[in-house]
Amino acid sequence: LASVTVRDAETGATVAELSNEGAGFIAGVHRAVLRQRMLADKPEDAPMRLVRWEDDSMSLIDPATGWRAELIGFGADNAEAFARLLR
Repeated sequence: LASVTVRDAETGATVAELSNEGAGFIAGVHRAVLRQRMLADKPEDAPMRLVRWEDDSMSLIDPATGWRAELIGFGADNAEAFARLLR
């Protein structure tokens, strides 16, 4: 993994380009998703959804595999790494 590119789903604009070294928790989650996609024979580059719900909780959803994670379950600091992407 060289990097993680985050794009706005509506505009296609790049929100962030995170190096593997600098992406920390986000890169770790990305590797886990890529593994799930490999096991399910799904494309590596399919989009994922980062959703902030009305109660301010966030979920990361992979429509390609059905994988989903409630980000607060990984701790507040790790959830904050994803929250920064929505600002």
